[in-house]
Amino acid sequence: METVRMVKLPYFFIFCLLLIIIWLLSHHPSCSPYMSAIRGTEFSHIPPESSGLSSLLKEAATEDNTVIITMVDREWAKPASLLDLFLESFRIGERTKHLLNHLIVVALDNQALRYCCRAHPRCYLHTGSGKKIGSVNPDGLIAGWNKKALAKEILELGYNMIFTEADVIWLRNPLMHCHPHNSVSVACGFSSSDQQHVTAENTGGFFYAKSNEITIDMFKILNVERVLYPSTGNQSFCDIVKREDVIRGLNMKVTYLDDDNFVRFCQPNRQNQSKITTVHASCYDDTKSKVQYLKLLLQDRKI
Repeated sequence: METVRMVKLPYFFIFCLLLIIIWLLSHHPSCSPYMSAIRGTEFSHIPPESSGLSSLLKEAATEDNTVIITMVDREWAKPASLLDLFLESFRIGERTKHLLNHLIVVALDNQALRYCCRAHPRCYLHTGSGKKIGSVNPDGLIAGWNKKALAKEILELGYNMIFTEADVIWLRNPLMHCHPHNSVSVACGFSSSDQQHVTAENTGGFFYAKSNEITIDMFKILNVERVLYPSTGNQSFCDIVKREDVIRGLNMKVTYLDDDNFVRFCQPNRQNQSKITTVHASCYDDTKSKVQYLKLLLQDRKI
């Protein structure tokens, strides 16, 4: 028992060190250049007061201040694209159509924004990637940081957030599966029969975070890590919530959503179709395959 405890101690020390770094950078004048970097000049977007984010959030929020967010680029937002299939699934799903009123589609480029505005009433241009470095695809490195930066800002503004990938089809209302008191609920291909030994099998297509000090501090820590360890930039939400240093350090309670309800398209043995809530096309790397198979799934749904 003592050996296990000693192995886990470094996680706690690393977490405490990150908190100390955040405090020092926030309070020491000589650290202002580093603080500027951590705030993400390169990845930050236009302040919500001038960009319209605040008004969009207010317009889209549910009674308990929850908003649904998805992110698309020009490849994912065009005629007969993933965005079209994503929106259609809300229209034909069970108890999902009204959720479109609470959805904000975040565009990563102007072309995606123009198409989004024709397809959905609430679209937002996230100009987070100042330099054209790497991929801006929703699965790419820059988009990964954009998701975290935007999530942090939404939570700081007091809104609970559901982030869903646009290559996820909503067949039923997933909100009933989110724990009302836990800070985070996430779909990562975890089985309810193996909750004690969870391992992430995919990148996760559904992530719910309550707006509170715990979740905001989590994203602050990730922002510091972006500067200290740039290679960690493309951590998925599933990678984050299985990190023991984060979970224990913040005393964060996480609901791991059952993969009987939140499935991947290639997942075997999907026996009980009536339980399936969302389907994530995470097993396909190319957009064309995602569109092809999700389109077939929706067509079967309509029959």
